[in-house]
Amino acid sequence: MSSLLARFAENLYWLGRYLERAENTARILHINETYARDNPAGPDWRRVLDLYSDTERFFENHDQANARAVLDFYILDRGNPTSIAFSVANARENARTVRHLISTEMWTQINLFHNAMKAKTLPTIMLSQLSSVASGMVTHCQTFDGIADGTFLRGEPYSFYQLGKYLERADQTTRVLDIGYDRLSLQDPDAVSSVQWSTMLRSVSGYHAYRYRHPASSSPGDIATFLLYDTEFPRAVALCIQRVTERLHDLEQRHDKQRRDELEKPRRALEFAMDTGPGAKLTSKRLHQFLDNVQISLADMSNAIANAYFGHT
Repeated sequence: MSSLLARFAENLYWLGRYLERAENTARILHINETYARDNPAGPDWRRVLDLYSDTERFFENHDQANARAVLDFYILDRGNPTSIAFSVANARENARTVRHLISTEMWTQINLFHNAMKAKTLPTIMLSQLSSVASGMVTHCQTFDGIADGTFLRGEPYSFYQLGKYLERADQTTRVLDIGYDRLSLQDPDAVSSVQWSTMLRSVSGYHAYRYRHPASSSPGDIATFLLYDTEFPRAVALCIQRVTERLHDLEQRHDKQRRDELEKPRRALEFAMDTGPGAKLTSKRLHQFLDNVQISLADMSNAIANAYFGHT
């Protein structure tokens, strides 16, 4: 692959990652607010900062982790590399660079989303409006992905877009599970079967899929297993890893064996992290440690892809 093509491949990879990141950040903000509606103290916004390892960066410019500050930080702050505004702006810039490789409809949709984000101000993202704001951003992302699915030529550019999308989705699903599971495991069985568990599943559009798999069960263990290992649910970590493996195989058909060998070690390490599992006796602490290991393996896989295909060292 030439350096020019490597640059385009990287643009497409990050287009997929940034849009998936924007969607899932909106989902996590929404789930955090929803979990706390019956809590007099309100949402634990520090929890979201910890989830993204943003605590130190956040407190460089903010005194308190309250709703106003955290929502501004994660929705509007373009200086924050984990914010939705940053993700959408960078997704659009990557799309602009590969304008000749994507469809007109994809380019139109990313511009619509970008303009919608530019129009948002702090008063428009108040806590009372978070549900509709987050849903709107998720809809923009899903619309783009649907357009890509229906118009993007299945070739090398598509493979890199999908690699970014599914690596990011796997990472984000582990974060949704991390933020929700400790709350689930602390509830009594009757409480688990109601608002808390359904909220977490709905945050990944998985409520009906889970109910199909488990018509009468809402145990924390079953929910965690579903989000981690169900290979037919689009946001399950195992399915995302399967899609990454498939796209890497597609790319192997176009490139030399040396690249495949570079990627095989981190790919197998990722599979091993999943196969190891959090243990038979599932606790919040064990699950958190397991999810940390999976996230590290996903990051290693991303770095290996960058080294093999984008010319990074």
